[in-house]
Amino acid sequence: MKITLHMLATLIVVGMLSGGALSLVNDHAAPLIAENERKERDAAIAFLVPGGTPTEMVNAEGLTAWEVLNGETSLGWVIQYAGIGFQAEIKTMIALDSERKDVRGVMVITDSETPGLGTWIRLSGEQKEALLASDSRDLGDEVGIAQNFPLQFFGFGGGQHLSAAGDLKVVKGKTRAQLGTSEVQAITAATISSVAVTDIVNAAVIKLDRLLAGQGGV
Repeated sequence: MKITLHMLATLIVVGMLSGGALSLVNDHAAPLIAENERKERDAAIAFLVPGGTPTEMVNAEGLTAWEVLNGETSLGWVIQYAGIGFQAEIKTMIALDSERKDVRGVMVITDSETPGLGTWIRLSGEQKEALLASDSRDLGDEVGIAQNFPLQFFGFGGGQHLSAAGDLKVVKGKTRAQLGTSEVQAITAATISSVAVTDIVNAAVIKLDRLLAGQGGV
């Protein structure tokens, strides 16, 4: 009996010490994590809609949206929104034009998609550099290559942009040149990841419109 009580007491003490240690680590790490997330978010906004100052307009129901302004001129919008991918949550940043009619870019911030296929939903370093070097952000023939899936959200076909009406659908077996503004070219052998990103974009723009309408409209 004494041995059992001694073991129980030891476990309680160890548990309390471990819990206290974890609490201290969490208290120290939480602000650092929040600051890193803020920097990542601000960098994504600056990349997606450069040259302006983001003003938070909506923060509700898991969606945050900023209007990026240059003085009183709107340069566009950026939405932060997440959804479920093939394996886990996909967190995205989505750029829209100033009137919220067109999609002007998508960045996947976090995901757990299948390496080598599903991860083509992310912008690579080379793709980011190419987009930054292009005034139009339409990279021509590069947009139609399967592993360049995210490029079509920035522009294609010499000035066309994907719809921000919440009506995008993923199409398999066709080239980007054969598709319209409400159609998204699928990643070969990674249709689920392609659909997940497209569904997130659709859900985000629909929810943003609804939330803004509830505020009186913008």
